[in-house]
Amino acid sequence: MTKIDFDALDFDALLEANLPETPPPEDVIQSITPWRKALNRILTGMALTTLTLNFGLINYFMTATGLVLMFLGFRTLSADNKWFRRCYQIATLRLGLNTILLIINATIYQTEFYKTTFADILSALNLVLVFVLFHAFWRGILTVQEKAGLARSAKGAVALLIWYALLCIWAVLLPVGGWFIAIPMIIGYIAILRSLWKLSRILDEAGYTIKASPVRCSDRTAVLAIIGILAVGISYGYLFFDQYPMSWATASPSSNPEVAAVKEELLALGFPESALEDLSDEDILDCEGAVRVLSKSELYPVNPGRWVTHVEDDPRQPKTTTKTVYDVKELRITSIGVELAGEREQWKLIHHFQWDVDPGFFGTESIQLWPTDRLDEGWRTISDFSGHVRYDKDGQTYTSPYYFMGYETYTSSSIFFGDRSSTDFFADFSFPKEGERQRGYLAYTIEEVNDGWILDSWINYTHQMKWAQYPVNTAKEGRRMDSFNRSGTFKLIQDALQFYPFYPDDLPN
Repeated sequence: MTKIDFDALDFDALLEANLPETPPPEDVIQSITPWRKALNRILTGMALTTLTLNFGLINYFMTATGLVLMFLGFRTLSADNKWFRRCYQIATLRLGLNTILLIINATIYQTEFYKTTFADILSALNLVLVFVLFHAFWRGILTVQEKAGLARSAKGAVALLIWYALLCIWAVLLPVGGWFIAIPMIIGYIAILRSLWKLSRILDEAGYTIKASPVRCSDRTAVLAIIGILAVGISYGYLFFDQYPMSWATASPSSNPEVAAVKEELLALGFPESALEDLSDEDILDCEGAVRVLSKSELYPVNPGRWVTHVEDDPRQPKTTTKTVYDVKELRITSIGVELAGEREQWKLIHHFQWDVDPGFFGTESIQLWPTDRLDEGWRTISDFSGHVRYDKDGQTYTSPYYFMGYETYTSSSIFFGDRSSTDFFADFSFPKEGERQRGYLAYTIEEVNDGWILDSWINYTHQMKWAQYPVNTAKEGRRMDSFNRSGTFKLIQDALQFYPFYPDDLPN
């Protein structure tokens, strides 16, 4: 047997001879030394969660993507030192909280949720978590530098802490400064991230390597799991939390003979029968001894209609006109005024609505009522508002009180008037997705204060046209935020009962 002289072999020469002439691809290098890949994910995540674009759904996508990248990056580094492990725990917690909020945004309760004290606590907690994360990140980098034999200096991470503190102070002072502060803050943040990216390259050049933390599932599996949780949660919100919980019960005809007698009187005075059948016994009895009844009924479309072009055959000057034609009008609004007996002139006003044709989708509905005494001094409201909603199914009528009915004060924005505060009466409700003749009414009583004033009562009905919206807003919120329906999610139908009591013939039929 030939004996090999290992001392005579030049191992360095052998290794050099077997190395490839070109370096391996970048992804191969990062798979061997995961430090750079992890840190790049972290820094990209920080950029996406801070410098978001408040346009459409981009801000939600950027924030969610940034939190996932930070979660994946710190997961890789969590075994390197305790500070990175703390960063990983915080990143996991922030990702979980954001996932919950994204799911809540797919329900009609998201606006009310953000008004709660609990939501304020979560917001404050997130601010604290970000600050603690940046502090732990700074300490983790110092530890890495020490292991790599470099001088402990992480000015970029310190600057990140200072920058975030300044951001919190500026948020409290908003809108002081505006873009004069925003632009320098953005430039400073980009410079800080650039400094941290340089630090990553310095550590690579120093030969610092880490052992990736052992994980039970791959990054791909983790991302797919997060996407799956979001998909299921948001779908659940759209399916089961897209309508108000109504108290539906079967409606029974009244057996009160006094109610039957008053109904006969009202029908004789011209009260619309279809609306009269939906009134409560209390509202009918309020009309006992009525002097006269005035009413108007109007059909309104909620579909887009179709455009019709007409060309006038005039050789001297041909003229083309285009108009929208509605073959179907789905919503009928009937407004009724019942003059009551008494020394001082009193009227019971009733706004009745009914879907003669199924609009195709029922989510949330809202009525904003402008009573007669809203803008003039000729009348005053002397009763509470009353009413309920109904629908038919399989020959049975079901009835429910409104989910909410009362006055609310809110702030609305307008390009003409800016921000202004208003107090209006709202009635909120939802109809089941199955059924027919969905309908309801609102009623109240007014008394004359000064002679000669017009009677002017408005119903502003907001109907939700489709389910596809994010975050989800109710019809009432849609009315407050977007009266012009630019999103196409809601449709506003307005109807007014307007007449001078001493000129009743002016009231359209």
